[in-house]
Amino acid sequence: MTTRRAFLIAFVLLLARPGWGRQGFSIALGPVGNIFLIDTVPVMDPGVGGHMSFQYRFHEQVAFETTFLMSTQDGDSTPATSAADDTGILFLGMPVMDIKLYLLSGDPRWDPYLATGLGMYWLTEGSLGNSTGGVGLGSQIGVGFDYYLGEIVSLGFQGVFRSIALITNLGTPSGSAAIFPYSLMGNVAFHF
Repeated sequence: MTTRRAFLIAFVLLLARPGWGRQGFSIALGPVGNIFLIDTVPVMDPGVGGHMSFQYRFHEQVAFETTFLMSTQDGDSTPATSAADDTGILFLGMPVMDIKLYLLSGDPRWDPYLATGLGMYWLTEGSLGNSTGGVGLGSQIGVGFDYYLGEIVSLGFQGVFRSIALITNLGTPSGSAAIFPYSLMGNVAFHF
């Protein structure tokens, strides 16, 4: 009971602090969901996972962010590949680097932004050995917002369109693929 009461008091004091911090470092954690907008090979179903990001907001309206994300996907079978579905595919973005432009000045509780950047992406081989796995570069563009609960805690939501080119086989003949996921990401961020 004492621990619960101490946590409640700390949480109320956290929310009651005056002012809203807008510059400095933050760490965010949250869920991510991927929807593949265009059916390319491999054809993948929507998947869920998580992400962690580190942000440095060096100006009231400009920040750099590095994100690490992972989601698990299932692939649909195609007549050319197999009659069985490909399961257990991991989609990884490690690291993904963005520059964010915050649209409002001052210290609003709702803080919308635009983001763009580049990243290194990995797709692991699923349950079928059909050259699903690959590594490559991608670009992304996104829009989102942060809602500040207090000076050091915020909740966020972001939608990100990614265009990714993967090398799936370095042998002869070499192989490549393009995937186009739309990621929906939520987070809880802690600002320092």
